[in-house]
Amino acid sequence: MHRKRIVQLIAVIFSYHFCSAQIVEPKGSFLQSETKIGEEIQYALSVKYDKSLNILLPDSLYRFGTFEYLSKKYFTTQTDSAYSYDSVVYKLSTFETDSVQYLQLPVFVLKGKDSLAFYTRMDSILLIRLVSELPENPELKANTNLVGLQKQFNYPYLIIVAGVLLFAGLVVILFFGRRLSRWWKAYLMQRAHKKFIENFYYLMRDVSGNNPANTPEHVLAVWKIYLEKLEKKPISKLTTKEILVLHNNALLKDNLKVIDCSIYGGEKGNDLFASFDYLMRFSVDIYNEKIREIKQG
Repeated sequence: MHRKRIVQLIAVIFSYHFCSAQIVEPKGSFLQSETKIGEEIQYALSVKYDKSLNILLPDSLYRFGTFEYLSKKYFTTQTDSAYSYDSVVYKLSTFETDSVQYLQLPVFVLKGKDSLAFYTRMDSILLIRLVSELPENPELKANTNLVGLQKQFNYPYLIIVAGVLLFAGLVVILFFGRRLSRWWKAYLMQRAHKKFIENFYYLMRDVSGNNPANTPEHVLAVWKIYLEKLEKKPISKLTTKEILVLHNNALLKDNLKVIDCSIYGGEKGNDLFASFDYLMRFSVDIYNEKIREIKQG
């Protein structure tokens, strides 16, 4: 086991130096200098890289720090004699109150069974405050005009209503707290699963096309990353043989073998789409199993 870990470490170090020797230049910046709470923000990410590399840009499953993901717009990959160029514009928003907020995004370079992250420079955006702070010693002006008094607020009534609401909340938490927690967890998992299916189907449909960035290795890495989040296991770091130790499944073995032959042997048969379709259905089965576990408590 120790020998295997040492070999993996050497492979990662070698991959890092190999990728470092090739061009990977990510650039990212906000398209505006200031924003308001809840307002839509645009962030542009572009990368120039050696056309022999396979890269993966952050998608809706990535955590954007203090910002909430809204949507994105990809632009077609451009390739010349030596380099490829990818770009995407993210639409974000923030509900944090920090005066200055920062964002730095990675570009993942896929190398075999591992990936390396190359980060953009940190960029910042100012938050516009709609309510300014009062001065420490405000200037007071005399005003002798009569002012009508409002009726006094009924604080005892407020206390009674607040007490009733608090008691009702405690009852709900006591009797339905675990059920609500399971519902919320299942809701988040359903939303992430729907995004994965839409993205993965688009990628596998074009895996045999003319897009040099959308290779079988790239699509397989996307599947591994999703399965890793679903099962809470380091699937993205495992080989096909190690994955089959976790899932002793003959069909999974056959379809992973077809994909490995395409990646390492250059074989692009008609059954490549079918193999990725099986991986998608396999992940759906795992997802349904996780949902059942959540609902059963």
